[in-house]
Amino acid sequence: MGRLISYNRREIASKRLKFLFYEIVPIFIVIFVFLILEWILLPLIVNQTTALYGMLLYLIRALAIFLVVILFLFVSNKFKTKNSQPNKKELAPHIGYLKLYKMSKKNYVYQLLYSFLLFFLILIPLEFFFSMFLTETVAYRAISLIFKIENSYLLLNDISQFLFFSIIIQLSISFSNETIFRGVITKRGSEHFSKMSAVMISTFSFTFIEFFLNPIIFTASFYIGIIWFIKSFIVGLIFSLTIIRRKWLFPLIIAKTFDSILSSVIVWEFLRGGNFTQLLVFIYTPLLIISLILLILQRSRVKESLQIGLKMIKSYSRNDITKDESTGDKIFRILFDIFLAFLLFLFGILISV
Repeated sequence: MGRLISYNRREIASKRLKFLFYEIVPIFIVIFVFLILEWILLPLIVNQTTALYGMLLYLIRALAIFLVVILFLFVSNKFKTKNSQPNKKELAPHIGYLKLYKMSKKNYVYQLLYSFLLFFLILIPLEFFFSMFLTETVAYRAISLIFKIENSYLLLNDISQFLFFSIIIQLSISFSNETIFRGVITKRGSEHFSKMSAVMISTFSFTFIEFFLNPIIFTASFYIGIIWFIKSFIVGLIFSLTIIRRKWLFPLIIAKTFDSILSSVIVWEFLRGGNFTQLLVFIYTPLLIISLILLILQRSRVKESLQIGLKMIKSYSRNDITKDESTGDKIFRILFDIFLAFLLFLFGILISV
């Protein structure tokens, strides 16, 4: 029994570390090289003080991340098949990854529906209620944003210009985040070890990035930090569960883009003298009404999703009987998943700053 337990723990650690160092770290390093080139070359072409610079910075970054992931999966698969007997039934990793972005005639309506459900039932309520708890940090949030060169679009006075740049920038950011956290870490991770471990690793790494790389955390109170951590964890968990179940990236990207655009509009208005609380109430009240209507109309679908999600989460906290997992093995698995998520966060700093 002792040998079996030891084997289970070695297997848990081995699979996760191989995924980290053979797949994630190389992808992050190549992306980081591309970003260095971008930081060097883009200022030579575009003035850094313009909104165009920020838009191109985020747009090129999103394109680079997408291409690096696809090329890495393609090359690594070629290397593996050259050194082993290819399995014709197994879908090539880069093809499977590209399918995450597929929106066909048969499912585009459902993908758009999931975008609306995620936006109105998850992101809108979370953003509103958590923002109401974080009103004391709004000034610092706004100032910290405009101090970044790439966010100079927030200083534009023309609403149409601001919205144009905001849409492109927030779409690029959402595309990059979902590609890395849900497309690579969650989906690819689930092909190396259990789906729920991939979900939790992705969720914790996303939360660590959102929490520790947020300058507000270092000036805010402990209670505000806890609120911010919980909000990021909830979003990361729901998005990761969605990609595991549906294998669609566009609903996540669309929902997150709309949410980020709304937040940027509120910051833009606040910088021009608007009252933050009044802006929140004015903008989010009609959206919350729509959320309530959608919840009523889609209650059966929402109930089903909640039941499936809770079942998946509960399975993570139980011993895996298929592997004769003991309680000690389970605790080791959960702690190692959090440890791996922290390592991912450390390496993720390379492509997040």
